[in-house]
Amino acid sequence: MKPMPLTVAAVLSEDPRDDQSEYDSQPLSDAVGLAVGGLVGGPSGAGLRGSVSGGLRSVSAAAATVELSPTEYRGPTSIMPGQVLGLKGVKLNVGAGPEGSSILTASGHNVRLEYRAQLVLMPNLSSTAPVAASAVPTESAPAAATGSGAPPAEVDETEVCEPPGCSVAVIPKESEITTSAWATVSVKNLGYMPVRADHEMYSFEYSSAVSYLGPNEALLTFNPHELVQRNVTESKFSTLRTIRAVLINVQDKKVEKAVDWKVPDAEQYQWPIGKDHVLIHVGRELRLYGPGLKLEHRIGLNGSLAFVRTSPSSGYLAVAEIQERHSELVHQQLRDAEQREPEEDVELQVLDGDFHVLATVERSSRAAPPVLSNHGEIRLAKLGKNRWQINEDAWDGQRHTLATLNSTCAPEVTTLPPDLLFVIGCDRQTTGRWYRVLDNDGKPVLKGWSASAEIEQTATGVAAGGDFAIGMAEATKSIAADSAFQTSDLAGERIAVYRAGNGERLFAITVTSPVPTVQSFALSPDGGLLAVLQGDQLAFYKVPPASRGR
Repeated sequence: MKPMPLTVAAVLSEDPRDDQSEYDSQPLSDAVGLAVGGLVGGPSGAGLRGSVSGGLRSVSAAAATVELSPTEYRGPTSIMPGQVLGLKGVKLNVGAGPEGSSILTASGHNVRLEYRAQLVLMPNLSSTAPVAASAVPTESAPAAATGSGAPPAEVDETEVCEPPGCSVAVIPKESEITTSAWATVSVKNLGYMPVRADHEMYSFEYSSAVSYLGPNEALLTFNPHELVQRNVTESKFSTLRTIRAVLINVQDKKVEKAVDWKVPDAEQYQWPIGKDHVLIHVGRELRLYGPGLKLEHRIGLNGSLAFVRTSPSSGYLAVAEIQERHSELVHQQLRDAEQREPEEDVELQVLDGDFHVLATVERSSRAAPPVLSNHGEIRLAKLGKNRWQINEDAWDGQRHTLATLNSTCAPEVTTLPPDLLFVIGCDRQTTGRWYRVLDNDGKPVLKGWSASAEIEQTATGVAAGGDFAIGMAEATKSIAADSAFQTSDLAGERIAVYRAGNGERLFAITVTSPVPTVQSFALSPDGGLLAVLQGDQLAFYKVPPASRGR
């Protein structure tokens, strides 16, 4: 048998079929399936689109059914010659080297291939002619497909921002920035300590949170970094921290109450519910607190909490618990071998605003958490290279296409009150990222762009009002998306309040000592006050009534 000369036709950082992000889970609407029994109005005032009353399961029947949520592969099924997947800054020139070999180049002059990397080979037809044949499909990698260059870029519907219904976010002038707070409350004497300057992280964390429990009560929660005493049950938690809750009377600028909770992980522990409630993860339960920090409801957890997601109106919640597949020893061995948490089963329950279970499904722990709207689930579909579609799978089973857009990375989609989408994507021309706020029909309300030095974008809204706020943390230098940074790298944070109807900027501040946490600011229920945790104090800024048009 004569030797067959081969050349490299494509490079994959790993088989895309091993990447859990390339799989879509079954829509939650398939499990809920109008389990509300044909009610035209959903819980807590969230209306169902196109609801009907025939052939429906009862709430009790849906809640008692545990459905396995199968996944469907949505990743690439073919590879173009010269294509490089999963390796940023790496290019492959097929057949351009000596004797028809391929040339691999990288912007940083260093190329590292991990043990899961794959090289797609094809016959080397000659040492001078370019290789254009297609590779043979194998079980270990997708087949290389022939064809010309990428199709011309399609229009991004979310890029079209036309006034008066949409505004472009621009950096405010110094004269447009509010410099003094209406009131401040020091929290240093309550045990709060600012994050250390040398604290290293890859993204903003959940060590503190700001929210409201009504128009005159602000709630600040934080980790006082005290030694935690464990009981027998708590000794089983790998992580246990104390979270101190401080209730502040806004008008009197006084602390009304302070309590400590024990939280068994380092993830998000607080979720705003409506205009005057919060959901808190404490021990093996979720607790609902109302005005006066009064405990109103408990939800028991049988396992570790995986995540909680809420709709903008808080009419629906998704609560997921981890169901361990392995013993503690095997779990540790798998984590050491894979350098990541091993895959587990997740039991996900969909609840209404009164915490009645509508459906229960099982998913993989590596599946992305759902994004809930007031009418169903927001899902992101990949249409092609750098091409994405945002759909809403309503609880009645109908699918509504909201927008199609272009992004060189998988866009991040979240919902925020009153009924908006906050979308972050990557610009193909620059190293920065763009962000858009869309209404519930997918039309852009606000269009903005952030440089690579802006390392975190967060948003919050008012459930019963018409405003939302966006915070942009800026670093002292350009930082790559997956690189670690320290608190000392933060130069400041710009927070602006916008009108939900057309994206008009109403108010803006610059925080010179930002706190590297996700939930560092919140709008009051009427949108009249912006509470911001900065340094070792909680500052309150008034949004001018004339500007808000109220």
